[in-house]
Amino acid sequence: MKSREFAQHAFAVLMRGLAGSRADINCFVDLFAPDARLWLPATPNTRSPYVGDAAIRSLLVDFVPALYRDGLHMKLYHVLESDDRVLFQFQDYGVRQDGSEYHNSPCIALGVANDQITGFWEYWGGPQFFEACFDGSGAGPGANVDTQAQAIAELAFCDLQRGLTGDAAAMESFLARLADDVRLWFPPTPNTHSPYTGRAAAAKLFRELLLPMYPQGLFTRRFHTLAGGSRRAFEMQSFGVRADSSEYINSPCLCIDIKQDKIAALWEHWGGPGCFDPNLRAIFTT
Repeated sequence: MKSREFAQHAFAVLMRGLAGSRADINCFVDLFAPDARLWLPATPNTRSPYVGDAAIRSLLVDFVPALYRDGLHMKLYHVLESDDRVLFQFQDYGVRQDGSEYHNSPCIALGVANDQITGFWEYWGGPQFFEACFDGSGAGPGANVDTQAQAIAELAFCDLQRGLTGDAAAMESFLARLADDVRLWFPPTPNTHSPYTGRAAAAKLFRELLLPMYPQGLFTRRFHTLAGGSRRAFEMQSFGVRADSSEYINSPCLCIDIKQDKIAALWEHWGGPGCFDPNLRAIFTT
């Protein structure tokens, strides 16, 4: 089975399993290779990586379903891929045991080989990241790759990567690629208020918040690139020292959507620190 076909089959099993089918969630875990690793964003209740059948089964079969009264329900919006990796962008919803509602727009990347899942990486976003931008086109589950859009997204990412390190010309080149009605989404924090709509608001975010936050620059190292339709996703690690001397360490997934040769939308999701390289600060010194 081709990587994409196998990954889509596995993700469909996961969706049914988390919605409440114990048989399906066990079948999903059965698809993992014996030495597979599963990474989640860092929380007080997670201990990534989860390695091997026993740890992954305990997490997905016992721990996660017990958090919700009637399952965790998922709606798939976009699929992106590389040769041995497939990324699913979706929204999920559930009612926790205490009656509070859970809403998110995560991404899950599956590493696949020989009809097995070799790795699982989850990234967290914010409520309704994808719903507001979904129009039935772009990188939907069956979308073909738009090569021109992919090339523009690649150039935009390279500009952004250099710009965040302090290259002012590269940052201005990135900002010039934004569409007039661009929308940017970041996970909720006290300092962010997504979506940022319009080129002026997006430029202000970078010039007045993000760049001053890291006087020595924010450094990123790319590990994986995935494509689907007009969207291109970049899995990476990032490191920077904030103005207050505290460290920022993350493993984000950044997705760029291109329309009419401009950046129409950008989403950032946060993963688990060190999920690609445990030497987190190496980006800063190399």
